[in-house]
Amino acid sequence: MRRNFLFVSLMLVLLTSCNQYHRFTYLQPSIPEKDTIYTTAFRQYKLQPADILNVRVMSIDKNVNELFNADVSSSSSSVGGMAAGGMYLTGHSININGLIHLPVIGDVPVVGLTLEEVTQKIQLLAADYIKDAHIEVKLVSFKISMIGEVNHPGQITIFNDKANIFEAIALSGDLSYYGNRKNLLLVRTVSGGVKTIKVDLTQRSLLKSEQFYLQPNDIVYIEPLRTTVFRLRVADYSVFLTLLTSTVTAIFLITQATKK
Repeated sequence: MRRNFLFVSLMLVLLTSCNQYHRFTYLQPSIPEKDTIYTTAFRQYKLQPADILNVRVMSIDKNVNELFNADVSSSSSSVGGMAAGGMYLTGHSININGLIHLPVIGDVPVVGLTLEEVTQKIQLLAADYIKDAHIEVKLVSFKISMIGEVNHPGQITIFNDKANIFEAIALSGDLSYYGNRKNLLLVRTVSGGVKTIKVDLTQRSLLKSEQFYLQPNDIVYIEPLRTTVFRLRVADYSVFLTLLTSTVTAIFLITQATKK
């Protein structure tokens, strides 16, 4: 009888451990597999109003560089050149009409275009003024909001046009012990509204889905495990029970003192 009890207890421990493993392990394969190459489904981001671009029109002629990048050259000394803050302050914000304004070139429509398409467009416009122009366009406002069960929630800036969801998780200090890795909510701004996407971080199929790569202004919400809610309720109940116990004890002591 005792052996049967020990055997059942051991099996329960093993089953619980297995369940915990699947709950906390990222990118689990559906079946055991060797090293595999996954074809990613990267979709280039299309610019939206309020995005901020850093645009550099460069030539071998120094005077031309200063003329086409007047806003950068005039403020580089005060903001530390092309540091992150400097790029933000000297960047070109896309207005509500989908335009950015560049020195000499003027207004350029960019909404709905990728960074590569914007670079090609400015290259053609700059060719009317200089023949050896080299154009660089960077998205300065690649910010992600990490909220919920992460160790360091908040807004992070990613200097990578092809950032993935695990890069953002790493920058936020990884998910907490109570984060639900099977039910992450991705909130994304799209043309005409906001889209919500469910992501399962424990499935290796994520590597070949569009949800693997993030887009600027994404909000990543890590939901808590159900056990977290229970833990919080237990904590609330413990405060109530402590107060109740103290009150009953006080009443008892007062009653005993009165009888004497």
